[in-house]
Amino acid sequence: MLNIDTRLRQAAFQRLEAIAQQYSNDVPWEAIAQPVPLDGESFFIASRAIGIFKPKQMPDGILSIKTVVPKQGRINIYSDGDSDEGGFWYSLEAGGTAKPANRQLLISYERQDPIIYLVGVAPGRYLPLWPCYIDNMDLARELCHVSMNDRIGQMRHVAENHGAYRTDEIEKRYVIREAKTRVHQAEFRARVMLAYSNRCAMTGLPVPQLLEAAHIIPDIDQDSTAEVSNGISLSRLHHRAYDADLIGIDPNYRIHLNDELLSTQDGPLLESMKQLDGQRISIPRHARDKPSQEALELRYQRFLSR
Repeated sequence: MLNIDTRLRQAAFQRLEAIAQQYSNDVPWEAIAQPVPLDGESFFIASRAIGIFKPKQMPDGILSIKTVVPKQGRINIYSDGDSDEGGFWYSLEAGGTAKPANRQLLISYERQDPIIYLVGVAPGRYLPLWPCYIDNMDLARELCHVSMNDRIGQMRHVAENHGAYRTDEIEKRYVIREAKTRVHQAEFRARVMLAYSNRCAMTGLPVPQLLEAAHIIPDIDQDSTAEVSNGISLSRLHHRAYDADLIGIDPNYRIHLNDELLSTQDGPLLESMKQLDGQRISIPRHARDKPSQEALELRYQRFLSR
């Protein structure tokens, strides 16, 4: 029989796996805040009010840490962020080990507990990373260092022996790089979704779970940027068509379908796509967020050459 600490972590990781499949890398707080059932009761993964969190059922140690992106006009007083060592620095509560939350975090550090890191990517939106580990404590600066010593989202090492979470440095660097890439992708998506009011720019579809942030200049291109002006909110279907150059968008924000798509006859879904030909996409209200016309021109020329 697994102990309560391990069962809590397993149940939390399973819940995050389900949430991540639904929302990808941009999870709303409302989904994270739902109670998780366990042994006829329920527990919470995190708290809206505090960053270092331990559910009441957990004897000691912590389950999660959280950073937030403040609403416009507010200031983030913490110094969380990427580290040169590969990972993330996370701020402790002011007051050192006099603070109960910091003492519990220190227990998880000493025991190498697998924890959850909820990285804020927009106000009220988070990218969950798990299992994470605290691999360094700097009490003088009131910081701890968060790393990932295993594949993100896997639970094969969540077991009774808390000291068994080790891997080699090559895998560790790979996982950290993967995690940071996901953080940047999630931040980009969250900003694009906000600019487009969680609607597809082509169809107006208002279902965030079915929307993605399409890059105008692909992110593998050296000229690509993570600015909202290099992104467009599209449904998954229209994003795939845009990436495949089946659909193009000219610098005047007008939609074009290629001849292959226009000549294909195959039911109502394709016919609805054909009706987009010649229509204009919806664009963000703020000028800074509107698709770059220079980027659109470069991408449109690629569409025309296919």
